[in-house]
Amino acid sequence: MKKQSLIAGKIIHYQHKTQEVPFYHTEYDGDVFTLALSEETAPTYLGGTFKTRNDDLLIMTYPKSGTHWVSYITDQIRKKVSLQNTENDFYIGGIPFLDRTAPEELALLPSPRAMYSHLPYRFAPNHPSATLKYIVVARNPKDVAVSQFNFLSNMKMFDFNGSWDDFLTLFMKGKGFGGSYFDWVLQWWEHKDDDNVLFITYEALKKDLQKEVGTISHFLKYSLSVTEQQEVAAACTFEAMKKNQIGAIEKHKAQTMKKNKSFYRKGVVGDWKNYFSPEQTKAFDHWCKTNLKGTGLSFIFS
Repeated sequence: MKKQSLIAGKIIHYQHKTQEVPFYHTEYDGDVFTLALSEETAPTYLGGTFKTRNDDLLIMTYPKSGTHWVSYITDQIRKKVSLQNTENDFYIGGIPFLDRTAPEELALLPSPRAMYSHLPYRFAPNHPSATLKYIVVARNPKDVAVSQFNFLSNMKMFDFNGSWDDFLTLFMKGKGFGGSYFDWVLQWWEHKDDDNVLFITYEALKKDLQKEVGTISHFLKYSLSVTEQQEVAAACTFEAMKKNQIGAIEKHKAQTMKKNKSFYRKGVVGDWKNYFSPEQTKAFDHWCKTNLKGTGLSFIFS
């Protein structure tokens, strides 16, 4: 029997898979969320009752946009100033996944807390003091779509067996892994100039990781030397993180991933060129242009 309940008078489905969205997901008020939002966590985070602190930090990403990467960078920066959380399997370094973690567990963490989440802006935990900080990470939608397709196809729990063509259609309909890409990104983009928001891109991180480490450190008001920034950047390259099996999925890939698959795939900009047909590229470019018109937001695709 499918699990469902009400949050704020609206239906939420857990462990949900339908003909329209043929992979397991959580669905609330018609929107697609990841399975991380469970019966234990969704009522608090979607219901807006999470008790924040004025010095909390939230790393916000649309799924497969650099979540693990920026969380681990932030963890390494915090370690330089001796701000460490207790680690467990659902943490990136010392930073927990809000959507998956029981609020009672997060309440036990010492301040200042850091957490990461896939929640869209309208559900993001906030604080009346406006001093709670957000690091928002965006990635070009072509590479996001490819990364999501591979993630869903390679992970056992989603039971997704669709083709690339099938998934791209879903993604452009706003039914990707995490819901509508442009709804998510543009809601956060509208707040890019807020004093407590740092909006960065995956592509900028790939271009100059050490520079972005400095940008994040400055935003968090942590003073790192050039040498310390270099050390953080070296620890947070794709190759170093893969080698050290950072993250629970990679550490337990025999249980979580399909045979001979890895959480760490390529970590590059422009892999979409290996998947998109000329016709798909034309349609996708038009879709992007339509959604981005007048926003001032643009992406680097290669």
